[in-house]
This record gives sequence, structure tokens and C-alpha cells, in this order.
Amino acid sequence: MRISERLRYETVAGRINDAKEQNSNAMEELSSQRRIEKLSDDPVGSSQIIRFRDQIENVRQFQTNIEYSKGFLERSEEALQAINNNLIRAKELSVAMSNSTYDPASREATSREIREIMDEIITLGNSTFNGRYVFGGFRNQTPTLNLDGDFMGDDGIVHLELSSGNFRPVSLNGRDVFEATPEEMKNGHFNMIESLNLLYNGMSKNDTDAIHRAMNELEHQLDKTSAGIASVGAMSTAINETGARLSGDETTLRDQLSKVQDSDMYHASSEFKRTEAVLQGTLMASTKLLQPSLLNFLQ
Repeated sequence: MRISERLRYETVAGRINDAKEQNSNAMEELSSQRRIEKLSDDPVGSSQIIRFRDQIENVRQFQTNIEYSKGFLERSEEALQAINNNLIRAKELSVAMSNSTYDPASREATSREIREIMDEIITLGNSTFNGRYVFGGFRNQTPTLNLDGDFMGDDGIVHLELSSGNFRPVSLNGRDVFEATPEEMKNGHFNMIESLNLLYNGMSKNDTDAIHRAMNELEHQLDKTSAGIASVGAMSTAINETGARLSGDETTLRDQLSKVQDSDMYHASSEFKRTEAVLQGTLMASTKLLQPSLLNFLQ
């Protein structure tokens, strides 16, 4: 074979292979619906895809933290609301039993309900979420209150990162709820369980003065519990707002990722049809230059 014939065959084969490759790439983009599958497709676009995916992954981690925070605060609020309801019931009983129309036997019988309220509040004070005691601060792997109702936690406030560099409190200082501060004790106030214990002893011993003292003290305990509920509510509102913003951020990032990564289906379909026509045209034109057996081999 002369050199010119060899060059002619190599040129034809090269054109057919190029047309096949273009058609194969167009078919792959059309079937995957993605413009970029590997780094060589678009180096700049590939780096943008990596950046967008990293940002989306960060947002999803923040959303996981938000869902955990919501559950933690919801459990805290449920417990505080139940404690508040129990204190209201104890206050109602103290008002009723302070009336002189009730005899010692009635007060003795009512004291048993006060004891049940105390036990229930201790149980609520030891509420957990995902294996952690919600009112214990950093000491959240051991009970917050002991069997006598003494506070066993610390003053730690749990913070979680809910967006880049934004750490939010997701727990309440349990000491503020269950234990009297030095200033409160100076003013004659008690720990929460001590207040109920004063009421219990007053009823069981028919001591109306103690019942009156406990009745006034329970009003103070209700104020503290209501303040705790309000604090938890404020934290929940802030976290919900952050969650809503993150959802919007994720939508925006996914839209940006799609614009870089995904194919324009109309363009991809048109490109596939164009490359298919080019391939068919190249094959037909080659029949004028190559023997059928060689053309079939190249196909």
C-alpha cells in the first residue's frame, strides 16, 4: 500500500472515531442528565460542584443539630409545663387546706397527694432526651435531682453550632428552676422540693401556719417555673428561625449546583441528534473511500 493510501485510511478512521466519541458523550449526558461527570469535562465547573456539595453537607449537619435542639427543648418545655401544672395543683390544695373548715384527718389525707406531687416533680426534673438529662447542665449523664429533690447538676449551658460560627444555647440552667439562689434564701425562699415538703409537713401535722407559708412560697416557685418556660420558648423561636433560614440556604445551594452540574435537556437532546447525524454522515461519506470490509471493521 502506498503512503498516501495509508494516510487516507488513518484520516477516515480518525474522523469516524471522533464522531463516535462525540455521539457517545452526547448520549451519556442525555441519559445521566448531567453535564459534568468527571473533572476533565469542565475543570472550573468541577471545582464549583465540589464547593457547593461541601456547603450543602455543612448545611445538612447544621440541620441535624437543629433537629436535635428542637427535640431537647421540646422535652424541656414538656417537663417544665408538667412541673408547673403540679405546682398549681399543690397551690390549690394549700389554699383549700388552709381553710379552717377542714379537720386534721382531711389534711392528713391531702398530704399523701402532696407526697405524690413531690415524687412526680422529681421524676420530671430527671427528664431525659436521647439519653441525657435535660436540666443537668454539663452533668447530663447522671440524674439532675436525687431522691430528696436536691439539685445534683451544674450551671453549664449546652450550646450547639446551628450555622457557621453561630452557637446557640439549647438548654436551661436547671439550678435556676429547682434551687434557691443565695439571694432568694436570704429573702426566706426555699428550693422547690423543700417548699413542697413544708406543705407536706404542714398538712400531715395539721400546722396551718406552715401551710400558709408554703402557699406563699409556691407562688414564688410558680414564677420561677414560668420564667423557665418563657426562656425555653425564646430559645425554640430562635432555633426555628435559624432552621427556616437554613432550609432556604439549602434550596439556593442546590439550585446553584444544578445550574453547574445538570444538563439543559433541550440542548442535550439537540446535541445528541446533531452528533448522531454527524456520525451517520461520516460513515456514509467513508464508503466512497474505504472498502466495505474495512468500513465494517471500523464500525
